[in-house]
Amino acid sequence: MRSYSFCLVILLFFFSIPTCLSHGGENQAFSKQETIAPGEVSVDGQGVQALKIKTAEVALSRLHNSLKATGEVQADETRAFNVTTPVAGVVKQVLVKQGDTVKPGQLMAVVHSIEVATILTQLLNDRTKTRSDIARVKTQYQSDIKVQAKTVELAKIAFEREETLLQEGISARKLYLEAKSNFETNSVKLETLKERLEQEIAILNKQFDVNVETIKGQLKIMGIPGQSVDNALKTGIVTANLPIQAPVAGWVVKRDITLGERVEPLKSIFSIIDLSPIWVMVDIYQEQIPLVKEGQKVFIETPSKEKELGTISSKGAVVDPTTKTLHVRIIADNPYESLRPGMFVEAMIDIGKINKTGILVPEEAVVPFNNRNYIYEHHIEEGHYEPIEVSLGAQENGMVEILSGINKGETIVVSGAKQLLAQSVMKPGAEHKHENEKHEEHDEHEKSEAGAGDNIERFKGIAIGLGLSLCILLLWFGFSRFIKKKGHG
Repeated sequence: MRSYSFCLVILLFFFSIPTCLSHGGENQAFSKQETIAPGEVSVDGQGVQALKIKTAEVALSRLHNSLKATGEVQADETRAFNVTTPVAGVVKQVLVKQGDTVKPGQLMAVVHSIEVATILTQLLNDRTKTRSDIARVKTQYQSDIKVQAKTVELAKIAFEREETLLQEGISARKLYLEAKSNFETNSVKLETLKERLEQEIAILNKQFDVNVETIKGQLKIMGIPGQSVDNALKTGIVTANLPIQAPVAGWVVKRDITLGERVEPLKSIFSIIDLSPIWVMVDIYQEQIPLVKEGQKVFIETPSKEKELGTISSKGAVVDPTTKTLHVRIIADNPYESLRPGMFVEAMIDIGKINKTGILVPEEAVVPFNNRNYIYEHHIEEGHYEPIEVSLGAQENGMVEILSGINKGETIVVSGAKQLLAQSVMKPGAEHKHENEKHEEHDEHEKSEAGAGDNIERFKGIAIGLGLSLCILLLWFGFSRFIKKKGHG
């Protein structure tokens, strides 16, 4: 029985040693695993030109605190206009099409309107009636004035005669005074008739002038300029053409009118959008709301990399319950009309300067690889480009902050980094021509350290095996003694 137990312990010991050693080897293998990184690349002069590589020296810049957001361009609701016709008519001319730009007052179409012709005809009829009334009043008053003028002339002669007789002492003073009063009374009546004539003519002319201004205002609402009324009054020729003019400058985004079509009042026949200024609507997260304020400057970038400057004009009042974001409206002058309604853009909101400096590099200088970010440093003397892993900070206006990895004064690749990465991936390890003896010594040192590590792992395995065997042996002897006592009992 004891011989059998001893053999069992020896077998367990030899089986435990390889197991322990194998685990030690696995740990060593796991410890030696490294994340694959892009390699260094050497490029000659022709290659630099072919890959369009540009370098620059790292410098410190003043950092800005910016928030990055995406948004959509929308037309300014206060600068969008629907062009309508105020009266019914038939389209005689169409002078613009969808996509054209127009200026304020530009003729867009002409509508033949009977209503316009009727109004102008009525105006000419009113003028004829006014002239007739003036002629009738003149005739009436001139007849009375002529009779009264004769009466005044006779009264004057009688007054002058009585005045002479009074001076000669022949006539009584009472007769003189009566003749004088009669002359003055008739003179007043004559002047009154003349004034009444002038007043009647002025009233008739005033009424006609008021009527003309009323007609001009009515036609102005329809789009007929006042000059057309003046021409009609001057020439007596009535026009039925109603010009449709652009109320503002902008782009014609809709045309709903055809030649010969009959249009009804208030029908929208054109839509015009003024793209300057224009709105950009972006969404910010609820935790960013206190950082965004009205009046802050915003750098806007289009999909074609065109840049515009805008200003925050207002913030929404309600947070979207699904996305937990808030609408923010930005107004951009858009002088070159690079922003168009419906376009998606990126916006960098400047929320103030930070009182520190840091390293800013162009975004294209940073290349991602295996979930890490790299910048290629140019070693000019050795003639190669080395990938340096970097940590990124804030982004603003096409630049990115580098928190660690490169330092001031180093020369880095600012354009062409993606091409260098492609070269590294295509030829891993093939371009390490700058290795020297120090690298070889380092490799030998690593090999010696690895050998020493292997010996240590073997001793660890043997010790663990002996410990396990001893534990099993003690357990077996205890169990044997228990069986013997059980048998004796």
